[in-house]
Amino acid sequence: MLRTATAADFPFIQDQQARPELEALVAADTIEALRGYIAGADTELLIWEEDGPAAFILLAGLRSGSRNTELRRIVVAEVGRGTGQKVLSALMERVFERGTHRLWLDVAADNPRARAAYAKAGFREEGLLKEAWARRTGDRADLVIMAILASEWRALATPAPPA
Repeated sequence: MLRTATAADFPFIQDQQARPELEALVAADTIEALRGYIAGADTELLIWEEDGPAAFILLAGLRSGSRNTELRRIVVAEVGRGTGQKVLSALMERVFERGTHRLWLDVAADNPRARAAYAKAGFREEGLLKEAWARRTGDRADLVIMAILASEWRALATPAPPA
């Protein structure tokens, strides 16, 4: 259900980025930027499929010598259906099985829904960057840094032995 994006996915991605409720929460990329993510060796643009595109994901830092991968963007088309947790689970399996040591992200401090979703998936808050993001709405937002290590993910993904 997780696949590499193609140029045919650009309309879906741009439609998602243009949703009014995401204006203060998600950066918007041009077609040229999307093409660059697909062509770039250090980035990966992915699509989550459920009877058609249901989410898109942008990863960066794929060539990090420290094996740190940044989850730069994740946008789910229909929230509240559990899709986000499925996407995060599949994404973490993908990056950690490829050898990532640390998966990290930044999220707007005033986005409690996303922060809770990341925490539920195993991410932990590591710090705060004050007024670090200039939003499309013209104001600035604090960013919370969250991360999960491969060892933490493996501990979460490994079922406990029967009692």
